[in-house]
Amino acid sequence: MKRNLDRDAYKRPSDRKTKRGVSNDKVSIMVASDRKGNPVMRIAKMGRIDVESIEKTIGGLISDTNVLCSDSHPSIISWAEDKDLEHHTFVASKQHVKNKCYHVQHVNSLDNLYERWIKPFYGVATKYLPQYLNWFVFLEKVKKSADPIADFAKAVMGNSNAIKLYRETESTYLELDIPHYLKT
Repeated sequence: MKRNLDRDAYKRPSDRKTKRGVSNDKVSIMVASDRKGNPVMRIAKMGRIDVESIEKTIGGLISDTNVLCSDSHPSIISWAEDKDLEHHTFVASKQHVKNKCYHVQHVNSLDNLYERWIKPFYGVATKYLPQYLNWFVFLEKVKKSADPIADFAKAVMGNSNAIKLYRETESTYLELDIPHYLKT
């Protein structure tokens, strides 16, 4: 056993007493997509996102020529202002589209698809969540492909860093700074 928890382990999904909304017991995931439908899903941090976690997860993907569309989270607004990005915010209950062009419906759809896809796994270890996110993104990309088997082979053969990334799983997980994780 590689961990000590300050709670009993979950044996089945009904054991969980989940908190609604964002809490320090949950992992925040940044979901982004461009106009071509290329999705990116990365772990931001445990608990509520902040400017530093946004920069770390998607900062290298967005340049000053991009237009950012997001929900109205204060950290995202602050990060976009720091980067001098054109930024359009949305409150889902009030508005879905601005200027018949800007929206966050692709990202919200991707988030919904992911939640439905991950549910049958009955919870994934936080340590392995990045691999599940990559698996989901890969399946979404291949879904639109004319030759999914060839695309799968190309992705497997084309990623020379795959083994290195897999071996870094432990250190990536430790960077999340989860208080109840103790290596034994």
